[in-house]
Amino acid sequence: MLLGQSHRLAGGPRIGLRLARSRDLPGIGALAQRAGIELEGLELARLVRFHPRRRIVICATALLGQRETLVGVGEIDLGEGTGGQPTRLIVDARIADGLEQLLRRALVDQAGVVNRSLAA
Repeated sequence: MLLGQSHRLAGGPRIGLRLARSRDLPGIGALAQRAGIELEGLELARLVRFHPRRRIVICATALLGQRETLVGVGEIDLGEGTGGQPTRLIVDARIADGLEQLLRRALVDQAGVVNRSLAA
């Protein structure tokens, strides 16, 4: 499981992965703005308010300067017929290669864990 651990990117900072929570709202908004993506209102709130048996949203954080910064967010729908791939990935362009792949892998892995537990 990749959540709750830190991961060193090649040539980049150490990345922490965790489920999104309501206090991530400003960080996700700032990340989207840096990436040139408009997320407003319900679409933004949907990323921090989700049913963990239907959808997973994972945040990636890194210590940039003296501050922990949200540098990635991704979501994946759960259950049959969802395709098993993330429906949204937003990553900070300032971070070295590998962040998008790490976040994608974490989402797919976590979705597999949840889907297996729901099937049992």
